[in-house]
Amino acid sequence: MTTDFDKGHVAEQYKKVKEQPWRSRVETYSLMKLIGDVSGKKVLDVACGEGHFTRILGRAGASKVVGVDISERMIELARNQEAQESIGIEYRVEDVRSAGPRQDFDLVVAAWLLVYAQDRAELARMCQGLASRLKSGGRFVTFTTNPAVYDFRPPPDYQKYGFDIKLADRVADGAPITWSGYVDGSLLEVDNYYLPVEAYEAAFRDAGFHSFAVHAPELSPSPDGKDDLEYWNYFFEHPPTILIDCIRG
Repeated sequence: MTTDFDKGHVAEQYKKVKEQPWRSRVETYSLMKLIGDVSGKKVLDVACGEGHFTRILGRAGASKVVGVDISERMIELARNQEAQESIGIEYRVEDVRSAGPRQDFDLVVAAWLLVYAQDRAELARMCQGLASRLKSGGRFVTFTTNPAVYDFRPPPDYQKYGFDIKLADRVADGAPITWSGYVDGSLLEVDNYYLPVEAYEAAFRDAGFHSFAVHAPELSPSPDGKDDLEYWNYFFEHPPTILIDCIRG
């Protein structure tokens, strides 16, 4: 069952998850490094949640930044933060699976979008929707679950990093990949779904993208200057995430 971010305090819990060290040391660092310079660009953050990356992109010099999410509660949280500290970001409740009128963003960013496609047909609709929002030559960059978590033997244990991943007994299109962890003493579970990288590449190709590439996550330098590579070795030997980018048209 797909996680309902509008139910109870799920959206607030998910916002707090961003405080886990791996989110800044790996997720934010890797995604922003791959994105590169956004100065003067029109940027769309899809599945923006409470606006974590939207605000980072807004502060990085983009000429226009828009955040969209299917969750009304997530957009409410994002708008509340914009009201408290205005960066000039527009937030909209929007389903990327709906193509709509052609848009002309230079860059579309999505952290944790593709993982919600439960089958190849839904993935195709996502990719078509992304294509409709990018200008020709525009770039799509995403941070997402690594489908290879189903290949790791024995199944990986990420509890020391503040989360864990539950897998089905057998892998197949749509098999669950459930991320779980405790936030303020309450268990938060977020349902992702398995599709192979080959399915992603085919869906983007069919939607008019090229230069499809998969990238491994990276670790930012330790903020206190200490060598903590040994602590992170297991994470990168069994990477639970990957990054993907490609170009439209």
